[in-house]
Amino acid sequence: MAPTARSAARLLAHRSKGSPGRAGRHDEHVRGGAKVEDGSIEATAGLLWEACRPDPDPDSVRRALAGGADIALAVSAAEEHRMSPLLWRSLDAAEALDILGANQAALKGTADAFAMEALLLIPHAMDLAVNPLTAASLEPVVFKGPAVAARYPRPGLRPMEDIDLLLPRTDHGRALSALAAAGWTVVRAAEGEQYDTVLTHHEVPSLLLELHFGLEAASQRVTALDPVTLWSHRQPAVVAGTHAFVLPQNEELVVLAAHAGKPHHGFVRLVWIADIAMIVRAAARDGNPVDWERVRAVADSTRCMTVVGAALSMARRAGVDAPTGLFPLPTRGWRGAAMEKLLSVTWPLTHLELPGYQLNYALTDDWIQRLKILLVLRGSGYGIGGHVRRISRWPRRALRGPRSSS
Repeated sequence: MAPTARSAARLLAHRSKGSPGRAGRHDEHVRGGAKVEDGSIEATAGLLWEACRPDPDPDSVRRALAGGADIALAVSAAEEHRMSPLLWRSLDAAEALDILGANQAALKGTADAFAMEALLLIPHAMDLAVNPLTAASLEPVVFKGPAVAARYPRPGLRPMEDIDLLLPRTDHGRALSALAAAGWTVVRAAEGEQYDTVLTHHEVPSLLLELHFGLEAASQRVTALDPVTLWSHRQPAVVAGTHAFVLPQNEELVVLAAHAGKPHHGFVRLVWIADIAMIVRAAARDGNPVDWERVRAVADSTRCMTVVGAALSMARRAGVDAPTGLFPLPTRGWRGAAMEKLLSVTWPLTHLELPGYQLNYALTDDWIQRLKILLVLRGSGYGIGGHVRRISRWPRRALRGPRSSS
């Protein structure tokens, strides 16, 4: 069996058994199983990519199916990638729902449930989460989740498990007091390296509230994104019927890309790429197209050039037309090899083949952070001592080097 087929088969087997694919990553269970033929991997991945487009092309969906897409694998992978409603929509547009067979009822039920949740549960949860804060003269930024879902073509296409709010650390205690008075209960406090407090409310028990004062743990910090600076750029907006604040579009794209590619995430969910495609399309539709030069400036100043470039390269498969020259990517060595795998059409089904530490190294802009990653790996017994020794002999200018090297 070819490597890609082995990876897809392992994906199904590990999910059905509840075994983790890569420790610490966003690897969740996938229901069922399927016999995976190597020839179907690219067609199946192509079907998933097409589903991520703001307007999936029915003919492209039909070609993927005719090309041997494994529908059972597609359904399982769509669940893992949090894009089951998007897959249902694309098959419906192609008038190909019958191909789902025994999976049709379950996939329709999932899509219907998320649509109902978007119409009823999310607005109520937003009201419960945001209004107590604004009543206390706080100005929370809604990022990810509901803020992104508003740009999807219709309610329910963007599943979510929580609501993420951002406030400065100096406001965290006051915000928790206001939320407690409104019925929210802490289920995980911001202790140690945690950069958020997680809360639950008895009226919306299926949705958690994550109250952030940071974006990444200090030991995993690979960017220069500053949450206070981001919050200072907040803009008023109505999100799911509630008055709140959001990030400006350009900063939002950088934050979403960094979130998708950060350590322990590593672009393992296609819905994060669909988010970018939906935002770009909605911006063009609303007469406020993305200023790619501004996105580049934000990415460069926050050491997010590589992760943003990778996200946009992936998003091109979902219809995003971002200028390639503005976001150069590594092409040589360990970093180039990782980029080649990440940007493969089969990535949604073969991401288990790329070790998380190699992807973290590849996506990190700062050469000092990359060296730290290698030193940690060497100390952990990953057998990369030769690579570390070679790098330690490089002059500093070579370590800094052009972004397309090493």
